[in-house]
Amino acid sequence: MATITPRIFAFCHTFGLTVWIAVVEGSGWTLILPGILLLLWPGVAYALAANAQNSKRAEFRNLLFDSLLFGFWCSVLDFYVLATITIGLACLMNNLVVGGLGKMLVSAVLFIIAAMIGSVLTGFTFRPYVSNNLDIYQWAGAVVYFLTIGRVTYSQNRQIGHSISEIKFQNRVFHALLDLGAVANRATNIHSLLDDSLNHLHTHFPDYGFAVFLLERQRSEVTRYAAVAGLSPKDEQRLKPLLSSVHEQREHPVKLPQTEQGENLYITPMGGRLSLYEGWLFLQAPNRDDGLEQILSLFADQLATATENKLLHLELKKTAERDGLTGLYNRGFLESALQMSIQGKAQTPSLDFAVLMMDVDRLKEVNDQYGHVAGDQLIASVAQYLQLHCRGSDVLARYGGDEFVILFPSADLTAAKRMASLIRENLPDQRCIIDTASGEREELALHVSLGFASSSEAPAPQVFALADERMYEDKSHRRKPNTGEPGTTSKPSL
Repeated sequence: MATITPRIFAFCHTFGLTVWIAVVEGSGWTLILPGILLLLWPGVAYALAANAQNSKRAEFRNLLFDSLLFGFWCSVLDFYVLATITIGLACLMNNLVVGGLGKMLVSAVLFIIAAMIGSVLTGFTFRPYVSNNLDIYQWAGAVVYFLTIGRVTYSQNRQIGHSISEIKFQNRVFHALLDLGAVANRATNIHSLLDDSLNHLHTHFPDYGFAVFLLERQRSEVTRYAAVAGLSPKDEQRLKPLLSSVHEQREHPVKLPQTEQGENLYITPMGGRLSLYEGWLFLQAPNRDDGLEQILSLFADQLATATENKLLHLELKKTAERDGLTGLYNRGFLESALQMSIQGKAQTPSLDFAVLMMDVDRLKEVNDQYGHVAGDQLIASVAQYLQLHCRGSDVLARYGGDEFVILFPSADLTAAKRMASLIRENLPDQRCIIDTASGEREELALHVSLGFASSSEAPAPQVFALADERMYEDKSHRRKPNTGEPGTTSKPSL
């Protein structure tokens, strides 16, 4: 279909040439009337190609038929030399541009065959020259025709180049989306997921800036998570106020007004894809591109899905690792962390660890006297106190019903002794207000039995057992002094 303009010009020019020769020779309508019929062919060829199931094949067929018509017509014009050369070259050029060298050779053969048939039917006459004016007309037509072919070829090359650029861009988008899931899966939390994902996108699209904001659904003024890539701190601060202007837009991407710096900003919502948050993904582009809105939706969908999956995964992981009553690590997690410390000691003998075990005194008496709800409140109070004094590197776990364990990775006995002293000195001063089964409120003092050990004084696999043994020794020792019978005071000390 790309040759329709050159074809129309070639046939119009040939018709003009035919009329000119008819006037010069005085042959009148004997040449002009067939020339008019010849002039109708480009329209017929276009209709055939446009309505064909395979338009490309129809175009090849039409071009070959052009060669037959032009070859025959050159014989009608008595092989006027300049016209025959330029018309023949036009046929060859059209077929070469569209079908390559093979089609051009077929076109040449058909042109010669048609010219020979025409010579047989009309008689062979050779016309090397007509007039200077006709030569000028023919040369002008040839120049315009080949310039037209050049223009068509240039347009096609530009279109091909544009298509290649689009394909490359789509491939970048595809690979960015394909790898985004793997990047998100490697993240350990939501902060790293958003940071790594945006940095991943910025790596694929270095000319673009990205930002994401997750707002609490119930309190939209609170930004729970945020991440940027390819944006300056000034850009980030400028984006935050824009959230309020598009907060009601929850479904489709929005093209924001161009900034004073000439930047193009796009924003798309993620909130409909998240259960806990309202999410917004920003894109800062150097140039305006309406196609970016669709791409941004793809990124937002992928990022929202990855975030929601990670939130679910973290929640499941927390449920699997945490104690339901206290929120501390559970026994399974502690045993895994302890095993890692034992292996670390075996691989690096200088790397010690310590364990501090605690048992809440007389929990059974509280359960019997006040009910299990009161006992749970006592356990939760002890856990809350311990959490306040543990470091981020310590592993605090509820090991059993009334037992707590603190694992000190990369620490010796000094860390466990320091924590034990802190607990012994300060825990009895703490008070736990409990609600009894009868609806009354009682105040209890908190006491625990302690035992600690370190890999610096015992083989690593025996450290936990040694700390447990010392804890029960401490419990036995603490019960030897005079203690009142349970229930003799309204404020028992445990």
